[in-house]
Amino acid sequence: MSHDDLIERIRRRAWDPARRHDEVFVPLDWLKSEYGESVTSRISSYRMRQLSDEGDSMTGLYWGSEPQDHLMDAALESGASEAVKYFSNTPHEPPCPPISHADLLACEERIGHKLPELLRRVYTEVSNGGFGPAYDLLHLPSKEHSVPREHQDALTLFEEDPDLSKVLGFPLVGAGCSMYWYVSLTQPGNPVCLWDGDAWDFPEEQSPEVGIVITAPSLAEWFDGWANGYDWYSHPPIPRKQPQQVYPKDVPLSSPGDDPWFITLPGEPG
Repeated sequence: MSHDDLIERIRRRAWDPARRHDEVFVPLDWLKSEYGESVTSRISSYRMRQLSDEGDSMTGLYWGSEPQDHLMDAALESGASEAVKYFSNTPHEPPCPPISHADLLACEERIGHKLPELLRRVYTEVSNGGFGPAYDLLHLPSKEHSVPREHQDALTLFEEDPDLSKVLGFPLVGAGCSMYWYVSLTQPGNPVCLWDGDAWDFPEEQSPEVGIVITAPSLAEWFDGWANGYDWYSHPPIPRKQPQQVYPKDVPLSSPGDDPWFITLPGEPG
């Protein structure tokens, strides 16, 4: 798979305001004026527009049954025809300015490892976060460009728990609650895993690997799937045996088939 072609397809979706997120928000009053009340059957959630203390625009999720249309945004599926129409005159541009090469090198110095080349190109040629699955690609700190406050800093998250990062790699995307997508910095192809912190019940006795739910074989395949609209959350989860008790740290992990996180308990065949 050519990285040049993949970068172009990532850029095409990331720069499209009607497609860069899993859900796209449009003003509710506009939506109803264009398509009538029946369009509400296609709305998955609402959010309320409001002003922060600083006076800039902010939004918050709204679960009320009677939203005021002129104050609300409605969530539609990524690429929905209504969203395409609403954003038809909006420039296709990076949601956040790409990071500079100098800022990238400064981040890698703190990480202590070079990021995968594809990820480096995404950050320097596409956008410094602000697009992608779930809660968007995490941004990298930049001295040259400010990043919206709601976008989380991947480097800070990486440094918060060195033991976790050593096992899982570099955080890519916040997936809600305690879930994150991580990319390996050491394994061939840089596989990407969805990790659930709530499944890591006993950090003192268990490896963080017990929280891995899904694995994409490589970073390129993960990005390729997203660029093509594939839902990685529907990908078959990793099968694993559930231990009935806590085992010591030296419980061996074997790799039946292609699953390096399948747990083998003492006395069981590998």
